[in-house]
Amino acid sequence: MFVLGVYPSALHVRWARPDGKVHVQSLAVDDEPEVFWDGADAADRVEWWKEQVGWQRSWGSATSSGNGTSGRGVQRDVLDPLGIPPEQAYFTDCYRRYLVKHGTGSQGAAMERAYTPFAAARGLPPAALPERPSDSALVRMAIAEDAGDIVAQLEESGADLVVTLGQPAADVLAAVTGAARPVLRRDMSYGLERRVRARGRAARWLPLKHPGQRAPAWEQHHQNWVESRRGGST
Repeated sequence: MFVLGVYPSALHVRWARPDGKVHVQSLAVDDEPEVFWDGADAADRVEWWKEQVGWQRSWGSATSSGNGTSGRGVQRDVLDPLGIPPEQAYFTDCYRRYLVKHGTGSQGAAMERAYTPFAAARGLPPAALPERPSDSALVRMAIAEDAGDIVAQLEESGADLVVTLGQPAADVLAAVTGAARPVLRRDMSYGLERRVRARGRAARWLPLKHPGQRAPAWEQHHQNWVESRRGGST
C-alpha cells in the first residue's frame, strides 16, 4: 500500500521553564524523523535534538510530549481496518517540511507566546519553522516542488492500493497523475475506491480524511467506514 499524507508532523517537546513550571505542554521543534512516525523512540529523538541545538540547563527542561499521534492514528484507523501491517506500507508526503499553523491554541500561537520573548531576552535565534499556507496554496507548492517525485515513489513502491490522507493530498495526486479530482464528503461516497494510473500502471485509490482532521463529525463518519471494514454496522 502507498500512503500519501500532506506534510510531516513534528518532533514535539514538553518545555518547562528553569523554575520547573510548564511553559508549553507540546512544542514543535523539528520535522518528525520519518513519515507517519509512531513516536516509539521519541525520548531518544528528543535527546538527539537537544545535542544538536546545544541545549543548556539555563533554558529549563525539554522532554518528549505528544509525539507519534498521526502515525499511531494511521495504524489504527487506516492500516488495521485494511488488514495491512506497517511494514507493507510505503509512507510519503506531498510536501517535505513541517508547517506551523497559527490561530488560537495553535503551535504558532505557542511559539509567539512562549518562545519568541524567551529567545529575544537571551539572544537566541527566532523560530524558523515555515508557516502553513491555505490548502490551495499548499497544493500549488507541493505540485511545484514535486518534479515527478510522487509518481516515481509510487512506481518504486509497487503498490496496488494508494491511500491519500486529506483533501490536499488527494488534490496533489490527481494533479501529478492526471486523474479526476475526488472531493471528500461526509456521505455515501466516502471510502469508495477509484482508479489512478501512473506511468501506464493502474492502482486502486482510496481517498480518506487526514488523521489530523479531528472534527467530531469527520471522526464519526470515518469511524463508520472503519466499522464497515471490520464487518460492523455502518
